[in-house]
Amino acid sequence: MTIRERFLAALEGQPVDRVPLFMDGFLYNEVGYLMSREEGYEWRHRPRRSVRDGFIFNNHTEIDREPDPLKRELCHRIVDLCPIVLTWPSYENRYFITPPRFIEETHRTKQPGVIQSTATIHTPKGDLTAVTSQNAYTVWTEKYPVESFEDIESIRSLPWELPGQLETPRNATLPRDFEQRYLLTTRVSSPFVCVAGMMPYQLFLELCATHLEFLKELSLECKSRILDLLDVLLADRNLDIVWMGGCEWITPPMASPDLYRELVQDFEAEIIDRIHRSGALSHIHCHGNVRSTLELIAERGGDFTEPVEPPPDGDITFAEAKRLAAGRITLGGNIEANLLKNDTVEAVERATLEAFEGGTHRMVLMPTAYPIDRFNPGMARNYNRLIDVWEANSAV
Repeated sequence: MTIRERFLAALEGQPVDRVPLFMDGFLYNEVGYLMSREEGYEWRHRPRRSVRDGFIFNNHTEIDREPDPLKRELCHRIVDLCPIVLTWPSYENRYFITPPRFIEETHRTKQPGVIQSTATIHTPKGDLTAVTSQNAYTVWTEKYPVESFEDIESIRSLPWELPGQLETPRNATLPRDFEQRYLLTTRVSSPFVCVAGMMPYQLFLELCATHLEFLKELSLECKSRILDLLDVLLADRNLDIVWMGGCEWITPPMASPDLYRELVQDFEAEIIDRIHRSGALSHIHCHGNVRSTLELIAERGGDFTEPVEPPPDGDITFAEAKRLAAGRITLGGNIEANLLKNDTVEAVERATLEAFEGGTHRMVLMPTAYPIDRFNPGMARNYNRLIDVWEANSAV
């Protein structure tokens, strides 16, 4: 099987020749970045990360330009083993999915290696401001645009419209060896996250207790907007997978299973149904405690969920999760990023062997998170040992 065939078959519950290995974040790019290198193509889509940040590679020639020998060696190894994810921009945001033309962005160097971005949202009722900072490894929010009910009404006062840049993927622009190793995806959020994401988390939790029906009303509007985006993105049936994230915001202990059902289940179920009607697969990203929600993900039609973290980061072992899923959904995991960063190769070997317990049907082996720290020799040894154990045990 090709790398692409193996991964998609695993997500569909079809037979595979070996358990897929997925090093999410190592081999990844926006389609716009790839297309920008084609002669005569106007670069209209900004890449998610810069090549110089590392781990954004599509072939051995690009990897050779990486100055860090540890990164270079690891990426040379995995580029022929793992799918390369190409993400087509959806132009969704977690500021109530505000149309991009109403958002004005400025950027400045806050300190060496840190870029601060200010987004000014121009509404009929006054401007709202969001501030984020980013280094080579992660992004964090310093100010949210919504801090009061008045701010919510301001952002709601903007008319909804499809982003002018939004378009369906064009297969002719994809790499020549696309059918061998690539996956074409887009990314959206659980609708409630496009509400919660515009305000401080503590304000969102307070509104869950005091104004739940109001939050559901706002989430309903965000669901409608996401479906509008997907109508365009899925029109030509070219996308393989739609990634949807955010339901982890209200898994235990941050919220009760009842609240999770109220704000997630029906909203995501309709989106997943829309994804399936266009022949794509649904990828549900959910960190944390998923023992009480895994059944719900399967019920609403998810095809793939990850990272299914074991204790202490999560609350379920991979073998337990496989029994609970009962072949209804593909599980990705569960080698903890903290283990790969801090522990020994022996510990990584044990954890990787344990991941194969409970069977290999509808299983994808992967770390629970992309590394957000500088790579070091210990991490390199651990990632390589994970791959060693996968090579020795993944044949089906």
